[in-house]
Amino acid sequence: MKFPCLLSLIFLLYLNAVFAGGIANRYYLEKQRFLLEILHHVHEPLLNDQWRSLGEHLVSDKTQYVVYNEQMSDFFETFTRGRLVPREVYYNPQYPAHYQQSLGLYNFFYHTRDWITLWQNICWARVHVNPGMFLQALSQVLLKREDYQALVMPKIYELWPEAFHNEVTVRSARNFNFANWIRQQDTFTSQPLEVQQILPQELQPIRLEGDLRSCTKWFEAMADVHILRLKEHQRGLHRLQHLIEDIGWQSYWYYINLGIAQTDNSSQELQEWWYNQLGQLLARYKLERYGQQLPYKPLTLQEADNLRTPHLLTWLNQRFQLVTPTTAKKVTQALQTLETNVADAISTRRFMLNNGSNIDLEAAANWRLGLRELFPFDLTQLQLESASEPQLLLDLRTSLRSTEFYYYAERLLLSYRRYRQVLQPSPRTSFRPTELRIDSMDITPLITYDEPVDVDLSNLLHARHFHYDGHFMWPFTLQQRQYRLQQEPFSFSLQITSNKTQSIVLRLFLTTAESDSGAVNREPFYQLDSFLTVLYEGVNRITRDSRQISGLIGDHISLTELHQYVRLAEQEEFDFPLNISTPNCGFPRRLILPRGGQRQALRLRLLIVATVYDFKARQANELNCDFSKGVSRWDELPLGYPFERYLEVEDEALHLWGDHTFWQPVEINHVDRFRHE
Repeated sequence: MKFPCLLSLIFLLYLNAVFAGGIANRYYLEKQRFLLEILHHVHEPLLNDQWRSLGEHLVSDKTQYVVYNEQMSDFFETFTRGRLVPREVYYNPQYPAHYQQSLGLYNFFYHTRDWITLWQNICWARVHVNPGMFLQALSQVLLKREDYQALVMPKIYELWPEAFHNEVTVRSARNFNFANWIRQQDTFTSQPLEVQQILPQELQPIRLEGDLRSCTKWFEAMADVHILRLKEHQRGLHRLQHLIEDIGWQSYWYYINLGIAQTDNSSQELQEWWYNQLGQLLARYKLERYGQQLPYKPLTLQEADNLRTPHLLTWLNQRFQLVTPTTAKKVTQALQTLETNVADAISTRRFMLNNGSNIDLEAAANWRLGLRELFPFDLTQLQLESASEPQLLLDLRTSLRSTEFYYYAERLLLSYRRYRQVLQPSPRTSFRPTELRIDSMDITPLITYDEPVDVDLSNLLHARHFHYDGHFMWPFTLQQRQYRLQQEPFSFSLQITSNKTQSIVLRLFLTTAESDSGAVNREPFYQLDSFLTVLYEGVNRITRDSRQISGLIGDHISLTELHQYVRLAEQEEFDFPLNISTPNCGFPRRLILPRGGQRQALRLRLLIVATVYDFKARQANELNCDFSKGVSRWDELPLGYPFERYLEVEDEALHLWGDHTFWQPVEINHVDRFRHE
């Protein structure tokens, strides 16, 4: 039996065992509780005697694996020679030696025949392997093994809070002592304490996916937990912090790269999807700069130097550097080489592949071969020796905090789009719908505001606070009150006149108010939405709500709440829902609009583009970081169309003007809804 078939059989048996009647039973709950406990304070020594005893040995019997490959053999040999990455070392999968070892560990997890073998290997790795490598490999397996995808992995910013919160916050949380805090409560003082206990109903936000924080079961689950709040510390002064320091913004880049790495279906489509996501992030970042009246076309390293973020620490108390001179030099050289190779390919229409073949880029689909080899997109192609040092730019958890990232991304995307503009063939059939006209658009007010939110920092506390007489307990949680960018839901309606019944795909882009002819390539176009609709002969009114936009996610329950819900379910007092958390590769719904203006509204434009529906829509599972079946798309047009390529002046009339398009001026206002405490 081939490996995928065997895994599918294992998956079906697993589903029957743990999801009888659609409710997770005790077998699932045992696995989920084990996962939460094994990941709790993953950077500290494991205190659970049972797991530590089980983890004395890595399972070396090859018959316990569906496949035993070369990466596993190399990893086992490295382990037996005592050459694994030490536990007390900063880990980064973009450092070649670290990546190779994490690949071996991933395979030791992924290819196990049963849960018992995986269970033992997880315990072994938790005790003996670098915690960063352990977390990387385990996260990959839970994203990619169908039989374990139902298990909920805590969010990366709750497992590694250090990479998402400034140094002052991290040190305050690490220095917190629960016993001393209790004694302080009995001592009268007029000075407000840095940590204060709050009532459960004071936690924000109240609305979570599934309404799990507003039901009576939540109060039962949290009844024995002291909820402590760490006061918000002074944030940086630069005008982009509400975006680039947002934990949802940062973690999105981490998760989509984690999902793509080690994907068997590493196809041209994944490359296209990755560059489209990079383009989306860059466009959204530039819209924020535009709204804050900062230069945005083009970006420069000098501008990056003027926007510095607060210090971040690794779990080893090392400070993240912005970017080292060695890294800056390597990245610049790589971009210069790429730009030269792309220019040569465009001018000669030829390209030499890695295997030595010199191909004609205008013949058949050869342009795709050149595109694939010229433009890297996964971790195996993005390796740097200097990644062994903590740097914002090179750590996937912190990359989007680095303003240099956006400068390099703009240069990379410019080459990518120029290549596609010249060498990508035009669609064989017309994509412009006929006999229709977009007449008008109505849209409700666009409003942003700063929303209070409590972020779970419990994993920054010492593990000793959670173990009593050999038992794991969760007596309290440490939350920090922060303020983040949020928006009011909005809706819009389109009036479209059609002379026949037809199906079309509508794409909506948000861009600046700049409208100079021929300057479209200098402006950011952020795709807000795309959807399929049917038009009937006559006048059609199409209404859409922002909460209908696909690929977006709301808020999930915290690490503490997840643990307490599992405990309640094990006591048979709660039916544990399988959708208790949010998909990891969804983009935060609250960040699709840039921060509005307060004294004067931020003026932008919406572009609506209608295209013919070719009945080739496909639904995949990239929202859950599963790329094994490709990515979702409405049609065969390139992702990001029409901005996947560099548009020449003559192309603008074809793609951006006509009855199938509509430009709508809009304004975004920012309101003070909550007073900062």
